[in-house]
Amino acid sequence: MNQNVEKNEIEQDKVRLRGMYQICREIFGTDDVEELKEIARKARLYDEQNHKDRPLNVRNAGRKSRFGEEEIARILQMDREGRKVTEIAETMGTSRQTIYKYLENEKRLKEDVNVTMRMKYMYNDVLCTVIDVDFLHQKLYIDNRVNVPIFRAFGVIEHPTWEDFEYFLESRCFPRSRAGLKRLLKELGIAYYDPLLIIEKTQGRMAEDHHWIEIIYKEDIM
Repeated sequence: MNQNVEKNEIEQDKVRLRGMYQICREIFGTDDVEELKEIARKARLYDEQNHKDRPLNVRNAGRKSRFGEEEIARILQMDREGRKVTEIAETMGTSRQTIYKYLENEKRLKEDVNVTMRMKYMYNDVLCTVIDVDFLHQKLYIDNRVNVPIFRAFGVIEHPTWEDFEYFLESRCFPRSRAGLKRLLKELGIAYYDPLLIIEKTQGRMAEDHHWIEIIYKEDIM
């Protein structure tokens, strides 16, 4: 019995390790240790030079390209009030293109009959990535709300495939090889291993990080 448990734990460690290698390849294009060290060295040099040439914008001056949930709600409210995009952009201190992007995202969720679910990938209370899902055509629309790839749902990938999405879902669940899998599924009230069903129950929370997922179905907001 103990040997079986130990064997399962070894398999789980292998799955986690493969996942870490996959993340490294997606973000940095390699999982070679020496190449990763060189990337880190160049990144430090770039960061030092960038800060030297251009001091940090501590007052957040200039036009904004990303907004939090409250700011987006304000944009949508101004749109409902019939205010022009130019006026909204000036009020929010951003470009018209940015305003159009947020309005288009909300319009897609409400009006595209094939987009039936939205996922909000969070880090604590910070929204990192919005994922609108078209299950019929296996198509994704993503909107990254943070600049740091490691906090995004798909890292540096700007146009994730359905396979990327399936991998992402499974990465936010306990592995298929988990010891006592049937018992865990029974506790969650799930008949079989399905990453999306598991995330609906667990919010995709993992012991290793502070990310979690909010799922919104169109039928719940219409």
